[in-house]
Amino acid sequence: MNISYESLLLGMLIGGLAMRLFSAKRAAADSISLNREIAHLATEKKVLEEQLVSFKKHVDELSAQNKLQFENLANQIIENKSKSFTEYTEKTLESMLKPFKEKITNFEKSVEDKYSSEARERHALKSEILRLISLNDRMSEETNSLARALRGDSKVQGDWGEMVLSKILEASGLREGEDYITQSSHKNEEGDRLRPDVIINLPDEKHVVVDAKVSLKAYDLHHSSTEDVQKEKCLSEHIRSIDKHINELSEKHYDKLKGLSSPEIVFMFVPIEPAYLLAMHADADLSMRAWKKGVAIVTATTLLTSLKTVASIWRLERQNKNAQEIAQEGARLYDKFVGFLEDFEKIGHIFETGSKQFSQAMGKLKDGPGNVFRKMELLRELGASPNKKIRQDLLE
Repeated sequence: MNISYESLLLGMLIGGLAMRLFSAKRAAADSISLNREIAHLATEKKVLEEQLVSFKKHVDELSAQNKLQFENLANQIIENKSKSFTEYTEKTLESMLKPFKEKITNFEKSVEDKYSSEARERHALKSEILRLISLNDRMSEETNSLARALRGDSKVQGDWGEMVLSKILEASGLREGEDYITQSSHKNEEGDRLRPDVIINLPDEKHVVVDAKVSLKAYDLHHSSTEDVQKEKCLSEHIRSIDKHINELSEKHYDKLKGLSSPEIVFMFVPIEPAYLLAMHADADLSMRAWKKGVAIVTATTLLTSLKTVASIWRLERQNKNAQEIAQEGARLYDKFVGFLEDFEKIGHIFETGSKQFSQAMGKLKDGPGNVFRKMELLRELGASPNKKIRQDLLE
């Protein structure tokens, strides 16, 4: 089959045109598809950009909220703990210091009162000593004048002797009802009831009995008599009267009375000292005879001196008691102070424990690879834009 060269060339031209046309159509189609893809990608890019902006904004808000919440929470915890601890500390210190302060105040007042009382007593003792001489002289004058009025009446003489004894007791500094008791009733071993004039109380629950005995009739006759024989007779009668009183007191056995702890000695008070001195001058053994029978004869001077000694003993006893009370109060105060120190140490331990707990809590926030401080800082590094920044030393 003979095909001409022109026909072949024409066919090739037509085929080439057809191929080019096909390629052009296909390229156009591809271009449209590519433009669509580009438009789609541009849309996705815009959406992603909007999402990124929104995400950054959200991160900023979240960072600010977390930081604010963290600060509020930390401040609240610290404030609550601090307030609670402060209140507890104040209450604890107040509860401990209040009784301690009261103890110190009471102790100071007790010491001040006791020493003020002792100072007053020393001044009073000095005044009493100065009054002793004048009192003795005055009583001697009174007894001499009253002796003349009382002669012959034994009952009145006895009452007068008790009255003089009462004055001496008042002047001695002893306290009635505490340091001495008058006219108290006691039973002896036989059941008889006796009533001593005065019972002097001594420390350690000991007692001394004082009875007033007056012998005036023979003594007054001795002074009023002008004849020596009559004087000697009256003097002997005066001594016998004193001996009679000695025997009467000795036979009463006051040392055996129930409820008393008395030595085997009773004080026989002779109100008129010259009468006793006269008898002693005439009979030197009078005092020794009385002593052997358990009777000690005393006059206004010797009795007042003895009672002053007893008052001094009681004063020393009260001072010793005060010293013991001060020592006991001091010991209680010392114990209270030791207790306060122990409680104060407990408060120190509480402070120390609170400091350790704070350090541990802070360590949990800022220590370790995944600590809260680092995570919060990561938010800022990812794009969050806070107004403040965590200090660098807390991040290290």
